[in-house]
Amino acid sequence: MIDKTLSILFLARYAPNANGTKPKCDNLNRVYGDYHNKVYEILSQHFEKVMPSNDPEIMLHLPHEINYIFSLYNRMPFNNSEVFVSSVAEYHGVNYLGATPNIRALAEDKYLTKMLANYVGVPTPNGTVYFKNEATINPPRFSPPYFVKPRFGAASLYIDEKSICDTWLQAQNKIGEIFKAGLDVLVEEFVDGIYYTSPVLRNFSKPLFLPCVKEVSNLQGNVVTHKQKRKVQGGLERSIAQDRELNREITKYSKMLFDVIQPLDYTRFDYIIERETSIIKLLEFNVCCNLGMNSTVAMSANSVGISYEQLLLNIIYSSLNRSNLSSERLKYQF
Repeated sequence: MIDKTLSILFLARYAPNANGTKPKCDNLNRVYGDYHNKVYEILSQHFEKVMPSNDPEIMLHLPHEINYIFSLYNRMPFNNSEVFVSSVAEYHGVNYLGATPNIRALAEDKYLTKMLANYVGVPTPNGTVYFKNEATINPPRFSPPYFVKPRFGAASLYIDEKSICDTWLQAQNKIGEIFKAGLDVLVEEFVDGIYYTSPVLRNFSKPLFLPCVKEVSNLQGNVVTHKQKRKVQGGLERSIAQDRELNREITKYSKMLFDVIQPLDYTRFDYIIERETSIIKLLEFNVCCNLGMNSTVAMSANSVGISYEQLLLNIIYSSLNRSNLSSERLKYQF
């Protein structure tokens, strides 16, 4: 049944234009182009009034009929853009997918995420922040090897094998590279380990902790790059974690964190597990994580019998329920 009561703005970088034409997409972003258009297709099958836009400026002149915003627009070319959509939606008094601006800001700041994790008792690698305008930078208080990455950001931008630094001189060079991009830097102790991600759905206030997904890269130190995530570079393998005890341990930490980052509709916690000690350490969490058909969230959901369409409908109807825009529950709750 098509919902005729809502007027939804679907905002995404590769959403169709009002006339139905799709924006051009280079090879690096082809996966995201397919992802955004598939989500729009499913939304249009279930909601009568879906207005697509690939221009975030529409938020400044929001059409009066819009009463819900389904945004996948993650980043724009200005600092702290991640909170733009939610902040302006709050200004207009219109409900939206995702999380409130303060929670979104917390997720985007990997250093503040570490502080939160430490507060609730979830281990994280040691880390130090370096600000882009600092004239002098001194070594952190922990010993090398270091791992150097942007303090803010996603999709492994500016992360490569040079992010692993055996000396402070190497770290300074990598810090300088990221500074040139106009970004602050987070230097962490390098953890030789395997990445695991833990997706969570709000699921109508009965959180669903999906199976963890294991990520293994063929690059030095198991580094995962932006091009690997965009599927234009090989060497990244993902699989459902089969170790039940490991899943339980990771989920325990995810539950501790999920309780203190409300309200939000879906998220993904990223961990690294040290090879030698099996110690689990949180790296970050994501509020606007990839919901594409080939994403870790969809992969995890599919492993427990949840189809891609069911996943998206659970997320949006749970969000609408949180916003008191829909009482639909039984049909979409897991």
